[in-house]
Amino acid sequence: MRILFVCTGNVCRSVMAEAFLRDILGEGAKNGAVETSSAGIDAREGEEAPAEVVEAMRGFGLDVAGHRARKLTGEDMERADLVLTMAMHNSQRLLTLYQEAVDRIFTLKEFVIQGKAKGGELSSADPEQRLRELKKWIRHVEGLEKEPGEGDLNEKLRLFFLHYFHLYDHRFTIDDPLGQSREFVRRTALEIRECVREMAGRDLLNLL
Repeated sequence: MRILFVCTGNVCRSVMAEAFLRDILGEGAKNGAVETSSAGIDAREGEEAPAEVVEAMRGFGLDVAGHRARKLTGEDMERADLVLTMAMHNSQRLLTLYQEAVDRIFTLKEFVIQGKAKGGELSSADPEQRLRELKKWIRHVEGLEKEPGEGDLNEKLRLFFLHYFHLYDHRFTIDDPLGQSREFVRRTALEIRECVREMAGRDLLNLL
């Protein structure tokens, strides 16, 4: 499974999400069972993560100092089985550009919240399998049960508008910490960590 995290600049939120998921998956990520990556819609290629982000992630035992921003490409979208954005406006832009991927694009919080609220308890303890189950449940509750590529255009358009009208719902958005205080960045990292932990179904070490 290929999971792609997307934010605006690929220097804060998507970097955090990718690092947390890699850490949770452990050997699953190393052996290629789950491939994780991140990119930014308006990223400036090669830009470093801000010092506040590097510092916050070190507080969780993770080193993102070597990260360099990468601009999202069409190939990224084609290869990804699941695209998780950090904000609804990120999803809206992707859905405008890549309407054919409407059943693969969610905000991270949307994916977790809808899966928990509507999908019921997911029993699998294996992160990769749980991700597959959660994705299947969400397609079910949204009325899109077929695998990507098999649904008809009307269903895809219906789901497109469902996402569009949820655009400004803050329940589904993680605020951009760029330029904010160190404490704000740390709180953002905590929020992302909790979402990723829920998504993967495995507790992180308590490093606080």
